[in-house]
Amino acid sequence: MIRVGLLGHGVVGSGVAEILRKNGDVLWARTGQRLELASICDLRDFSHLEYASLFTKDALAMARDKSIDVFVECMGGVEPARSFVLEAVRQGKHVVTSNKALVVAAGEEIAALAQEKGVRFLYEASVGGGIPVVTPIRQCLAANRLDRIAGILNGTTNYILTRMKDGGVSFDAALQEAQRLGYAESDPSADVQGDDARRKICILAHIAFGSPLDDGHIFTEGISALTREDMLYARELGRSVKLLAVAELVSGGWRALVAPAMLPQGHPLGGVDDVFNAVLVHGDMVDDVLFYGRGAGALPTASAMVGDVLDIALHPGDAPLCPPRGELAALPSLGGQTRLFTRVLRAPAETADRVLAQIPGSRLVRLDGPAFQGEFGLITEEGEEAALRKAIDELGLPHGAVLRYMSV
Repeated sequence: MIRVGLLGHGVVGSGVAEILRKNGDVLWARTGQRLELASICDLRDFSHLEYASLFTKDALAMARDKSIDVFVECMGGVEPARSFVLEAVRQGKHVVTSNKALVVAAGEEIAALAQEKGVRFLYEASVGGGIPVVTPIRQCLAANRLDRIAGILNGTTNYILTRMKDGGVSFDAALQEAQRLGYAESDPSADVQGDDARRKICILAHIAFGSPLDDGHIFTEGISALTREDMLYARELGRSVKLLAVAELVSGGWRALVAPAMLPQGHPLGGVDDVFNAVLVHGDMVDDVLFYGRGAGALPTASAMVGDVLDIALHPGDAPLCPPRGELAALPSLGGQTRLFTRVLRAPAETADRVLAQIPGSRLVRLDGPAFQGEFGLITEEGEEAALRKAIDELGLPHGAVLRYMSV
């Protein structure tokens, strides 16, 4: 028997409880063992539930309970979740979490202690919700040298951008709609500013490359500056706008960024719409592999967490498969080669010639209609991203959001 202690009974935690209680026969068939929900810690009152007797308000007591085998953390945030998880590991418990903030802030500390104690620390649900991606990268693609990951890692922003593209609505209107539907939190800043996607690409890079769990150097730009006009330019150019997270293993180290991008419709990520997520991984033997599905939601995320519990039940002594890191340097996010797009606003007629002279090889795009009078779209030549962004700023002209203009 595997006894599970559950920290947090919110949206995801209640989903974990539901799966463990309702799908016990399925879990037994998969593992040959009974998975029992033994204890739940939450400060709120759940006396109305039929399993109310399982609740406690003492997280440390649950972490120290010798009868519990797996500590499932659904609390969120870094502290006090970190302290509770570390105590559970010290007591010889396996740990499962979906908490991306915890993984980035303390994942290496927790993993090192877990290795010392001979237990496992798994976090499949921290990226992609119910989409299997962490374990396939860690295990199924382990024979490959993985060198690039590109993904749409946040369902909220992808829904907003889809509505702006297909519905012709503003960013504010699309955000309000996402909040009404429960896709966006009342405070959506972690999503729309790109912080959520930054943590996720950091985790994926760690699994794929062995890079440090440190997202402090990753250039991050959200979607709040994007407009309906940007979407119309993208449509004219046969493209769609996505909040793209990219990590690359390059000579001398690794780099990553999160930023809006114009993707051609032929790109594997270009047609990923609504709340769906997708992760494109490149390996030297398999070439490109695409993972796609709903990246959030109570039951999909809970399903991934219970999947980690099953993994522990089947393989309690497995060590994590991760390439040796050594000293993998974090390189500047904007050091790679790309092209950029932006709208040059309130531009007099002679401005076009000056732009073409200052940014040689660039291309101008004009759209018909009163809303586009006195402006044009600028697509730069390919060059180092930091230098191109500097050149756009040095034009001294008002411009819109800067988007990466990606090739297939």
